[in-house]
Amino acid sequence: MKKLLLIICKLFGIKHQPEPTKPKTLLTYKQVVHMLREYDNTRFEILVNNLGFEDTRVNTFDFAEMKNYLAYTEELAHKKGIKLKGISFVKGVYNEKNAKNGDFVGYENLLYLPTALVNGKEMLIDLESSSRDKIVTLKEKLSTLGYEWKYDNKNNFKLKTDKTDNKQFLRSANENELGDDENESLIGNWGNTTPPYHMQ
Repeated sequence: MKKLLLIICKLFGIKHQPEPTKPKTLLTYKQVVHMLREYDNTRFEILVNNLGFEDTRVNTFDFAEMKNYLAYTEELAHKKGIKLKGISFVKGVYNEKNAKNGDFVGYENLLYLPTALVNGKEMLIDLESSSRDKIVTLKEKLSTLGYEWKYDNKNNFKLKTDKTDNKQFLRSANENELGDDENESLIGNWGNTTPPYHMQ
């Protein structure tokens, strides 16, 4: 019956969706507890003491919106002849200019975007600016806005020990350096964050 269904789908140009299989990346509950406790023991107090408040611990994204994002990204990559490798989640922090409202200012959040193999290495890419002949990496795109991305490989990422160098290393581009590029990217965000608890 399944073979007949596949033949009919091919005849009418209908894409057959394979049956989902159980993911190989699932954790046991014991592994989950170990990870949560390790965060509590090695991160929680340090962050609260330095920030003065409990930062975001949970980022929640709408299930339907996430499915749509993955489908849209996959379709766009297919049209451009680009084979995607994965989805990366990158930490950011809301400020007065990009928070949905004042309650989110200063809280950590996650941005997500696709990756692809570039010269044999998995890289975060700017799919909107990329083509089959030229894949534009996130590092390349951000550099046009005055931001130096150092996390694309271990050779570019170097922890600075000198205080002056460290300030330069962590410095964000000011508004004058950002230019006037207001084009929408394919980097997702706008989930719900907890804390802040009063947003629930």
